[in-house]
Amino acid sequence: MTRAMTFGTRADAYDRLRPAPAPGALDQVLPPGVRRVADLAAGTGLVTRAVLARPGAPAVVAVEPDPRMLARLATTTPGALAVRGVAEAIPLASGSMDAVLASSAWHWFDPPVATAEIARVLRPGGVLGLLWSRADPTVPWVAQVRGIGNAAADGSARLSRRGFDVALPPGHGFVDELPEAVTVRWTRRMTRDDVAGMVCTYSGVLELPAAEQDEVRRAARELLDVVLPGTDDVDVPFETVARRWTRAG
Repeated sequence: MTRAMTFGTRADAYDRLRPAPAPGALDQVLPPGVRRVADLAAGTGLVTRAVLARPGAPAVVAVEPDPRMLARLATTTPGALAVRGVAEAIPLASGSMDAVLASSAWHWFDPPVATAEIARVLRPGGVLGLLWSRADPTVPWVAQVRGIGNAAADGSARLSRRGFDVALPPGHGFVDELPEAVTVRWTRRMTRDDVAGMVCTYSGVLELPAAEQDEVRRAARELLDVVLPGTDDVDVPFETVARRWTRAG
């Protein structure tokens, strides 16, 4: 199993515990009037549902390679068309989409091939929006908890260190609309058990044997009691980072 395909082993927990993108971040990547949206590496539908909840309810095609994640998406997100596929071979007609989104997924793609495919399915003037949603790593206790079991070494770690400074491969007619990444922050109330469980939905933990994953969860739960004494519920600081490009033509 490749690291990118580990998420399906905890599809239910992923769907329940991972954050959906902040609405303000979606505003950055979805201009008014968008009617047809493809959500690449859609996972369990966190972004798909957020797009469907927007005014005007654009039609969304959720494209996901892992059948376990796709099954969860189909159950929780009946308003979307769920199809199995990858960013390097998008099962959609040329010029059929107003927008293509990918959330916390660009690091799993082959950028030259995926960029060409995204350009193919977008109409001229369509947009590519990249998003990354996560617990805010600049908050000390978040960094401590994410450090357990190498949870912080998820697939986006390298992009994170570069401030999500993504440059699309040239030659596909994209104009960078957000050369500076836009970050939207918010908080979400979670139980300590859920925070510890969320740590175990990152690829750096999911690739561990099951017993070691359980140990990570236990250690994360114990650390929370040390660094955040008080009631069971915790205000978890989250952020969504957004980038957007427009297909010229």
